[in-house]
Amino acid sequence: MDTVDVKKDYCIIVENTVTGICNKKAGARGPCNTDMKDVTVVPSAHLSFSGTVSTTNVIMASWSKMMWQSIVNRAVRKLASRPFGSHFFFAVATVSGN
Repeated sequence: MDTVDVKKDYCIIVENTVTGICNKKAGARGPCNTDMKDVTVVPSAHLSFSGTVSTTNVIMASWSKMMWQSIVNRAVRKLASRPFGSHFFFAVATVSGN
């Protein structure tokens, strides 16, 4: 049987998403109790992020939705590549507005 280093934190993963961290104290025996006694829940606000981009540049302000979508698609590709790729299960970017 493998020994487990209980001094380290362990992730609770549900459908490829880290939803909690097991925080058993050093020296504690047995598995992490997933009944929330030993688990710190990752707040839903930290499971995804979103933002808004605005510009005062006259040339960029007149860009079409398709031109902006090509820029955000490039950002998604950068997130998926190293060194960031291992930190994202998936990334999606959409452009809304004019």
